[in-house]
Amino acid sequence: MLNRTIRATLSITLSLISLIALPTVSQAAKGYRYWGYFQAQAGATAWTAAMTGPSVEVKAGDVEGWAFVFSNNDIPAVSPMMEPDFASLCEGTPETSGKIRVGLVVDFGAANIAPMGETPKEFFSDCVVVPQGSVGLDVLKAAMEVRAGDSGLICGIAGYPAEECGAEIDAPATEQAVTTSAPAEEDSANRSMPLLLAALGAMIVVGLIFNRRRSR
Repeated sequence: MLNRTIRATLSITLSLISLIALPTVSQAAKGYRYWGYFQAQAGATAWTAAMTGPSVEVKAGDVEGWAFVFSNNDIPAVSPMMEPDFASLCEGTPETSGKIRVGLVVDFGAANIAPMGETPKEFFSDCVVVPQGSVGLDVLKAAMEVRAGDSGLICGIAGYPAEECGAEIDAPATEQAVTTSAPAEEDSANRSMPLLLAALGAMIVVGLIFNRRRSR
């Protein structure tokens, strides 16, 4: 009788431990990978996400930015890794009559959002000289091969990605290197374990006392 009680107590307690200690698996979030478009007007030191497509006229001193990004409702699109520094980009490029100088930055994104079988190309930056009255798309086309969808969405730059256009994908996993503490579920389980073991001991003691009283 004593052994059966202890075995039952162990079984119940271990079941409780497994229910509390095991982390829950959440469904992967979805989002889109695509070419994000950013702008910096002459004199600006930070990128601004463009509210329109590359159909707005650019001015001398502007910097155009493109970045292959992932975003969803919780994760915003990341701007190009290089700041929009027109002076550095166009240093050494002479002014030309009837034309304007515009900086261009193209960031091909991180490897963890690359389409299967493809590798992001090297980061690109340059000073582009285009006729006055040019729009953002003219600047991009002056330096890179561009593939656009029927809706006008920029699908590929310099052949990347090769075929897709604004594909829906699972959110990329967070890099382990940026994790500075254990996940909340794991912390909770670690804190709960001593309490559960103490409860196990208490339940066994209660079982022993109960059986001794019954045997008298």
